[in-house]
Amino acid sequence: MTTTTRDRTRTRMQWTLGLMALVPTISGVQQVLLGAQAVPANSSEVSASIDGELRYANVFKAAVGPIILSRLGTVEDSPAVTAALGTVFIGGLARLWSWKQTGRPHSIGIVAIALEVGVVPVILAWRRRFAIHGAGSR
Repeated sequence: MTTTTRDRTRTRMQWTLGLMALVPTISGVQQVLLGAQAVPANSSEVSASIDGELRYANVFKAAVGPIILSRLGTVEDSPAVTAALGTVFIGGLARLWSWKQTGRPHSIGIVAIALEVGVVPVILAWRRRFAIHGAGSR
């Protein structure tokens, strides 16, 4: 991989991850502040315990974005980015499990599942391929 190609690919990867990192951050902060009211569909009828758990769990979702954003300079080989993306993927699997147990989520939830379970593994593979093929060009 030439240095110019490597630089362009790295920049694309940084932008992709940067934009993707905004999604859980914004969503997580919104759900921390608004609780179940921030969840699409009729979600205002939840117990105080469920609302508290939702807000608590969303603190972690909101933290994923800043972790990724802080490591964009080492995007191709950052263990923190790998861990954050892996966590997002596992969260998507948890959503799939919920779908199976409780029924189809709102369409926004389906889009989230597609990003988490479909797009995240592609990004992880892209990062790995870039790190392997670009290693000689550093």
